[in-house]
Amino acid sequence: MTTGCGDALDLRFASVGGCTALTRRRYRWPLMIGRVFSDRTRSGVGSVTIQNCAGTIIPGDVVTQRIEVVDDGSAVVRGQGATVVSGVPGGQAAVENTYLRVDKGSRLLFDPSPRILTTYAHYRQRTSVTVEPGGWALVVDAVVLHPDLTDETFGSFESRVAVTAPDGTLLALDARMLETMPRVRHSPKAFGTVYVIGGELDAVLTALSRDLESLNVLTGENRVYLAVSDLPNRAGWAVGLAASDGGTLRAAIAAVAERIEAESCLVSVEPVTNSR
Repeated sequence: MTTGCGDALDLRFASVGGCTALTRRRYRWPLMIGRVFSDRTRSGVGSVTIQNCAGTIIPGDVVTQRIEVVDDGSAVVRGQGATVVSGVPGGQAAVENTYLRVDKGSRLLFDPSPRILTTYAHYRQRTSVTVEPGGWALVVDAVVLHPDLTDETFGSFESRVAVTAPDGTLLALDARMLETMPRVRHSPKAFGTVYVIGGELDAVLTALSRDLESLNVLTGENRVYLAVSDLPNRAGWAVGLAASDGGTLRAAIAAVAERIEAESCLVSVEPVTNSR
């Protein structure tokens, strides 16, 4: 199912007549999309769901997708649901490359849904995000360890999210790697980060930090731990989460995203210089 040299997905959103529409729409196996849906609660927002036809990513896959939001567009791009990453003993890594670009005055919420690592799976996720001054992006990166995984059958996981300026300058890099099962008793099995990139949102996120961190809970077997940190070079913010299971993680991510969106929509985003 390897996609070869071509992109599996290439989308461009733009505002057309006050509504966000697709002005470029290309996709190929294993990814596909349907129509753009309008958001009844938010004027001008267009929403698309990305579907994986196979429902899984297998060893050796290299799936590349590109998404742009331009001309004051406001797009929400979500996955169809959690996608399984399959593995075989001694198998190759499955790789997903994602390139996101948001121009001045545009917005993007990108939530591809968690990847579920199964036995012997090796997974590499690489995301590059470019947001022009005056733009805004909320990007979710999440992975869940399947309950059947053991020390002997666990493969590996690597995630890298790079935030770059329009001229290609690297502003921030967040990288995670897991090559063994967590050793701590009752340790989290689901991990995610919500990135808030671009825009003059420092004051908003600073004020929200304590509120977001109050989402940390410890109730029975449903645990989620959360921490908020700003990214270097005024690139944005990162909200890191670790949860006991995938369902708890998804609920926490949804709560964080909803809270950030509600506050950011009240802010007039002006261009800023990404340096300090």
